[in-house]
Amino acid sequence: MVNIKIYGTGTPSYQLAKSKLLESLAHAGIEFSLQEVHEISQFIHDRVVSVPAIKVNDKYLFELKTNGSYNQSLRETIQTILKMEQYGNLTKIVVPTDFSDASYNAYNYANYLAKQCESVMMLTHVYFPTSTDVNNFAMVNPEVEAIHRQKLESFVKSVNQDWIGTFVTEPIMEGVFKVGFPKSELVEMSKDKNTIMVMGTTGAGDVFKKIFGSLSLDLVENAHCPLFLVPPDAVYAKNNEVVYLSEDLKKDALHLLYVGKLCLKLNCMLKLVHFRKENDESYNISDAIGLLDNYYPDLKYHIEINDTSNLFDSLTQLFLNPNYQLLAMSTQHRNLFQSMFHRSATEFAAQHVKTPLLVLSDYAQAFE
Repeated sequence: MVNIKIYGTGTPSYQLAKSKLLESLAHAGIEFSLQEVHEISQFIHDRVVSVPAIKVNDKYLFELKTNGSYNQSLRETIQTILKMEQYGNLTKIVVPTDFSDASYNAYNYANYLAKQCESVMMLTHVYFPTSTDVNNFAMVNPEVEAIHRQKLESFVKSVNQDWIGTFVTEPIMEGVFKVGFPKSELVEMSKDKNTIMVMGTTGAGDVFKKIFGSLSLDLVENAHCPLFLVPPDAVYAKNNEVVYLSEDLKKDALHLLYVGKLCLKLNCMLKLVHFRKENDESYNISDAIGLLDNYYPDLKYHIEINDTSNLFDSLTQLFLNPNYQLLAMSTQHRNLFQSMFHRSATEFAAQHVKTPLLVLSDYAQAFE
């Protein structure tokens, strides 16, 4: 329970601060109590110098600036309060960045996704210390770490500065700086509740890494949250349809429900695609229909069964379809993944694929 006191005299700035704070707390599912303080004598008693002001748990006082920086100070205050409560049940979108073009492209994608899903962005840089050999001793240069930290802080500050005039529509973004092994740190972050990750692919290295990148591949296997892989040339577009590749409905249930919930948030259609091998009648369409109708009666969806004798060729045609803005699949689908990660498939993908891929692990959680 968060105890909130709002100090002010009923001015428009006071009303806006009250409205936005309560809206943000309610949206995050954070329980709170509210006390409005209007008496000047109480201002003096609580050592409030200027109003409007917000006090949290009778300990933290935030005085909102009214000299042209009001929106910025209100935004920072609300973000600080939400952060105290780990952002409640808001979805956190972790966006790893190494300040490359690929990671900036992933940031742009995540920003649009955060707007549609009303989420918090966690722009994350994991710095792996490099050492210099000096007189046979390995020396870690702290100045290099400071440069990396400043890069992240400057980027977050510039973005938040750009958002001052669009307080209502832009998602909150927090900069997260960590020191360690990127894979280990990001896997640990992926374990947090209500987390998804949006990651750019490197576009460099050998053929196998061109489309996914070595760190992206590590996270495909080890991330505990849904992972969006964004190719270098991918551009976020309003999702009209999310395509879910289904191999085995017995293993699909939780992931299918996740994609269904995502489609409701994105206000788009779900297209379930199953590639059926010859004489294989094991896939039961009625089970998929019953599952979706039971959990999401308002969801628009359709199911497409495609007969195939060559799974790679079928996937190739799917990837080339320019009408798809997002493909989704499960790591449990070994046949699909083996076909995708086959050398010829990866060569093809590196040259042609521009569609982001949503990878769902065994640990993927549904949106709250």
